[in-house]
Amino acid sequence: MVDTPNASENSKPIWRERELWIVLLLAVALYAPRLTTLTVRGEESRRAIIAREMIDRGDWIVPRTQGEVRLSRPPLQNWLIAGFAVVFGEMNAASIRLPGLISTILTVGLIYWYSRRRLDRTASLVAAVAYASVLQVLEQGRTGETEPIFTFLVAASLLLWHGCWMESRHRTAWLLGGLFGGLAMLAKGLQAPLYFFGSIWAYLVWTRQWRALIQPAHALGMAAFAAVVGLWQAAFVAEMGLANGWMIYFWNVQNRFHDPRIITIVEHLATFPIIIVVACLAPWSWMLLGYADRALRQSLGAKRDVAIFMTISILVCFPSVWLPPAARPRYFMPLFPCFAVLIGIVTESLLQRFDQQRTPLWTRFVRGCTVLMIGAAIVVPMLSLTLSKTGFLPPTGEATAFALAAACTAVLMRTWGDIITATNIRRVSLTVAAFLGVCYVGPVITSQAQRSGDLPSTTAALRERLPPNAHLQSFGHIHHVFLYYFGRPVDLLPKAISDTQLADDVDYFLINGEGWERPELPFEWDEIAIVSIDRNKRPVPKETVVIGRRVRNPSLPLLGTLDLDTTERR
Repeated sequence: MVDTPNASENSKPIWRERELWIVLLLAVALYAPRLTTLTVRGEESRRAIIAREMIDRGDWIVPRTQGEVRLSRPPLQNWLIAGFAVVFGEMNAASIRLPGLISTILTVGLIYWYSRRRLDRTASLVAAVAYASVLQVLEQGRTGETEPIFTFLVAASLLLWHGCWMESRHRTAWLLGGLFGGLAMLAKGLQAPLYFFGSIWAYLVWTRQWRALIQPAHALGMAAFAAVVGLWQAAFVAEMGLANGWMIYFWNVQNRFHDPRIITIVEHLATFPIIIVVACLAPWSWMLLGYADRALRQSLGAKRDVAIFMTISILVCFPSVWLPPAARPRYFMPLFPCFAVLIGIVTESLLQRFDQQRTPLWTRFVRGCTVLMIGAAIVVPMLSLTLSKTGFLPPTGEATAFALAAACTAVLMRTWGDIITATNIRRVSLTVAAFLGVCYVGPVITSQAQRSGDLPSTTAALRERLPPNAHLQSFGHIHHVFLYYFGRPVDLLPKAISDTQLADDVDYFLINGEGWERPELPFEWDEIAIVSIDRNKRPVPKETVVIGRRVRNPSLPLLGTLDLDTTERR
C-alpha cells in the first residue's frame, strides 16, 4: 500500500514521524563513529589555525595565518571551529570536525522535511538516506572542510524557500532563504548568491511567476541576505580596506583558472560530469535514470514542480564548477540535496506505478548493490591477507568481521528481493546506507589511518627538543598542518633570505622544503630537523618543513640534528 500524503497526515508535526528519527539516527551512526581517528588533514588545519589566531588575538573579523590577513574566504567556519575550541578548552580534531558533522546531520533532516511537502514517508526517507550515503558525502560529511557546512546552508536557503513558497508563505520563504543564503556566503563566498538567487530567479522565470521578482517580499529576501553579509563585511572593510574586502571573495575564484592549458580545460570538461555521476553520487545516481522514462515524467503530478525546481537549481549552478579547470567534484556537493530529492521522486513514482511488481530500474539497483556487497566480502579479506605486510589495509580480524557483515547484508538484500513495496524499499535503502557507512567507518578509515604519517608525535618531539623560550620565525608562510600540530607561535619573516637582511633576533627559523634535501641558505646554520608534512608515509616526502638554528649566535645551545624519521630518511 502506497503511503501517499494526505491532509490529515501532513497536519501532524513532522517530529512525530518515526521516519524522521530513523534518518537522523542513521546519519549519527554513519558519521559520528571514529570522528577523530584520522589526523587533521587537507584544509582542516588551515581553518583551524585561522580560528586559533582569532582566539589568541581576540580579532573575530579578520582571518589571519601567522599574523597576516588570509583572503581565502569569509570567516563563518572559523567562528564555528573557534566556538567549539573555546567550549572544549583546546583546539583539537573534535572542535574542527563537529561543525561539519552537525551540518551533515541537519542536512539529512532538512531533506526529509522538504520532501514531505510533496512526497510520502517512504520516498522522503529514501531521499534523506540517499544523501547520507552517497560516496562524496560519506567522504566529506565528517571532515573539517568547508563543504558540509556550506552544503547545509545552501540546501537550507533553497529548500526552505521552495518549501514555504509551495505553501504560499512568500514572505517567510524570502526571509528564510535570504538569511541562510547570507550565511552561506559568509561560509564560502560568491557561490552562495549564485546558488540561491540564480536558482530561484531562473525557476520563477521558467514557471512564469516572474512577477514575484518585483514584489516587496523579494526585496525582503535581498535585504535579509545583505544584512547578514553586510554586518561582517562592513567591519572587515573598515579594518582592512575596500581592496581586501573585494579580494576575499575573488582570490579563490581566480586560483581556479591558474592552469589555462587547453588540454587541462578539455580534460576537466570531459571528465567532471562523469566523476560526479559515476563516483560522487554512487550508488544512488542509478535511480536518476528513471527520468529517461517518459511515462514516469508524465505521471509526476504534484511532484512536477518539485522536480522542476531541483533540476533548475542543478543546471544553474553546474557551470560554476564545470567551467573552472581547477574545480574539484566536492565543490558541487551543495547541490547533492537536490539530487537526493529527485531520487525520492523517482522512488515514489515507481511505488505508485509498480506496487507489488518488478521493474528493471529498481531490480538492477538492488542486484547491483548486492553484487557490490558480495564483492566486498570477498575482496577485502583477500587484500588484507595478501598485503598485510604493507600495513595499509585493515588487520585480518577486522577484515573478516567486515566480510561477515557484508555477506549478511547481501543475504538480506536477496531475501527481501526486488519486488517493489514500501517495506522493501525502506529495508533496501537502509541496508545499502548501512553497508556503505560500515565500509567507510571500517576498512576505509582504518586504511587511511595506517597510511597516515605520524606528524603529531613528530612535532611533539620537536617541541620538547627546542628551548621553551625559543623565538621561532619563518621565511614565508609555513604549511598550515605543521603550524597546527606544532602549536607554538611562529612569526613571519620576508621571503627574501640573505645574511645581511636578517634581523639580530633571528635565531631559530623554519622554511618549507622538498624531500629530505637540506636547502642551501646564504648564511651558516645547523639543521635541527626536517619534518615530513605529507598526509601519507613516503620514503621520500613531497613536502617538508626544515627547522634550523642560525650559527651566528654562539650563546645558543648546540642541539645537533634531530632525526625524527629514522625509518624513512635516507
